[in-house]
Amino acid sequence: MAAVEPDEVIPAEYAIDSGSTQLVLRNPQVPVTIDQLAALKVAGALEVLDARVLVLEIARKKAIRMTHPPDWVLFRTPDGVETGYLQDAGCDRIRDILGIEVFNVSKTERIASADGQSFVCVVRGDGRSRLTLQTVVEMVGGRSSDEEYAKGKTGAALELSIEKAARANLDGGITRELAGLRNVPIEELRAAWEGTAKRVEQCRKGRGYGSGNQRYGQAVDDLDNVPAPTCTICKGADGKPLPLTLRRNSKTPFWGCSNYSKHANDRSMNKDAAAWAAEHRPAASAAAPTFARNDERQPGEDD
Repeated sequence: MAAVEPDEVIPAEYAIDSGSTQLVLRNPQVPVTIDQLAALKVAGALEVLDARVLVLEIARKKAIRMTHPPDWVLFRTPDGVETGYLQDAGCDRIRDILGIEVFNVSKTERIASADGQSFVCVVRGDGRSRLTLQTVVEMVGGRSSDEEYAKGKTGAALELSIEKAARANLDGGITRELAGLRNVPIEELRAAWEGTAKRVEQCRKGRGYGSGNQRYGQAVDDLDNVPAPTCTICKGADGKPLPLTLRRNSKTPFWGCSNYSKHANDRSMNKDAAAWAAEHRPAASAAAPTFARNDERQPGEDD
């Protein structure tokens, strides 16, 4: 009887009901070699491959479906190919469903800039997917103190914020690498969100769509058919809630109440113009791109 090499043994915990090799090999966690597939009949080998692909496709689609448009930044190549990049916050939503774990995390390294005016926090770690058993090693995450989200913070609060952001970036990088979510075709996003209120048009635009002002301007240029939000405090002469006024000359255009000074400067009713347009634009003009601004910055964006 021929000896069985150790790497040919199928672990007992992967056995499925009947214990047949063909059923066992369907499990994406079980390493499969060409020799093992060749030992099966053609139909059996194809069935194993199809089953594995189906499991991975469903897991990927379910993971994308759990994300939201603001979790993605869209990029467009010069020849018009559009893809989505999942930001760190979105990676947090999908990590569990894809069985991704981060380990061997290093201590955070603080690197000061040459002029001493800013610093970068860098952290390294490894990751694996329990779904596919793929691993990545020595991944690097980092964020800088001069990024937009860190403005206004100083001292210990700034240090903690950058350190936490660096760790989130490491976790996000590992998740994107193992899940293949760095460059997702927008058609795949549309398919995953089918049947929900989520639309690709609500995602942020990055490189390839013009300057930051041009990208954001598209979100507020066409508001003629968008109903104005109303103030939660003030009422008009007819007794109905007073419509808010669109402030276009702001760096971030918004809807605000013209009588805000009369209600203790409470501006909680203010609405971001782009976000409001994305939520309330009539279905007939749903194809018009609307993008909400997000202070988090990701690699590859331009302003």
